[in-house]
Amino acid sequence: MNFSKLALAKTFSAKILAASFITVSLLNPVHAAQESALNMDELLSLVKQGQARDNREATSRLKRFNIAKFDQERLLSDAVDTRTKLENESELKEKTFAKNEEQLSLAQERLTNRLGTLKEMFGVLQQVAGDTKGLFETSVISSQVSNREAFLTDLIKVAGSSSQLPSIDNLEQLWFEMQREMTLSGTVSEYSAQVVTPNGQTTQKNVVRVGGFNVVSGGQYLIWDVEAKKLVELDQQPGSRYNGPALELENSEEGINGFWIDPSRGQLLQIMGQSAGLTERISQGGVVGYIILALAVIGILLACIRMTILSAEANRIKKQMNDETPSDKNGLGRVMAVYQKNANADTETLELHLGEAISAEIPKLSRGINWIKIISVVAPLLGLLGTVTGMIDVFETMALFGTGDPKLMAGGISQALITTVLGLVAAIPCVFLHTMTNNKSRELIQILQERATGILARKAEQQHFAKAA
Repeated sequence: MNFSKLALAKTFSAKILAASFITVSLLNPVHAAQESALNMDELLSLVKQGQARDNREATSRLKRFNIAKFDQERLLSDAVDTRTKLENESELKEKTFAKNEEQLSLAQERLTNRLGTLKEMFGVLQQVAGDTKGLFETSVISSQVSNREAFLTDLIKVAGSSSQLPSIDNLEQLWFEMQREMTLSGTVSEYSAQVVTPNGQTTQKNVVRVGGFNVVSGGQYLIWDVEAKKLVELDQQPGSRYNGPALELENSEEGINGFWIDPSRGQLLQIMGQSAGLTERISQGGVVGYIILALAVIGILLACIRMTILSAEANRIKKQMNDETPSDKNGLGRVMAVYQKNANADTETLELHLGEAISAEIPKLSRGINWIKIISVVAPLLGLLGTVTGMIDVFETMALFGTGDPKLMAGGISQALITTVLGLVAAIPCVFLHTMTNNKSRELIQILQERATGILARKAEQQHFAKAA
């Protein structure tokens, strides 16, 4: 339709052009007369040629359009056929799927009915295999018997599968592994195993396993690393008290030996190894702790010196008690010498001289004892001072970091209480030593006073008899 209108428009334009040309020719009669015949024929020929060319082009375009339209209709028909085929195939597969689902449900129901109580047994089997696997992974016996977990992993998969059932061999092997674990847990075995040393090197060593509790090598305790599946030597051992019996156990060939067993399989040993020793505890007390220890040493040395002096003085006084000849090397002898010098004096005068002599002996017998008492009182006070200063540091730490981490507070409080412990440790023996030295000194002073009283009594009797005579 559009091509026809275009051709008509072109034909109409050619006619208008021809009419215009004719009009112009009429206006010029001279040229019109000469070229009228030629121009009209040529113009008509050109019009016909243009019309024919336009008709051919329109026909060609119409033909191409019809061909393209046919192709589109053919493609649409093919797409419709393909869709219909796929819909039919999908419907067929849905029916097949529904049928298979029904058959699968029936087969599963038949399997469940045939299994009966065996299904519960397989569930228990899976649970037992899982628990046993966890036990084997953490057991030190795995350092001697390796690759036990692989069988249990496969057994767990089989027991939990609905398409495969565990065999009798699987059940027997599970029973055998459990029985072997129980048997080995009651024996002490020596074998070679890979050991990771504290410096990170892995070496082959002879180790001794004590049941399912501990493993030792060269007197050192080992623990079982679950991730690395190797024995690891503790970098901090619990101490000679525990390592000594371990070395004796390794060197012994027969008989009964004492051995420290860790029922937690290494956790208690690690905690004991990480706990601070005596030197570390003392260093945690800081300057106050060292001052307390210095006072404790001074008090103990002073008490020992005084006890030695008083014991020697007591021996000399004991000898003097059996000897009437006074000696100036002991207190009793010096008191007796005063009596001999004043033998002719009256009782009252003699009493004054003896009292003066005893008063002169008392400082010698009680010298330094009060210092021991002072140390026993000051040491706890210094410990309390260290605790208070330590708690101040703890509260400052809490103000900076908050209370989210209890380890920060626990470490500070533990360090603060060390000075209190040191103060009590220094005060308790000083109190005992002060009591002992003070009692010893009082005992000697009492002996001197008793002897002086006896001398006065004899002097009074002599004067009484002299007056009576």
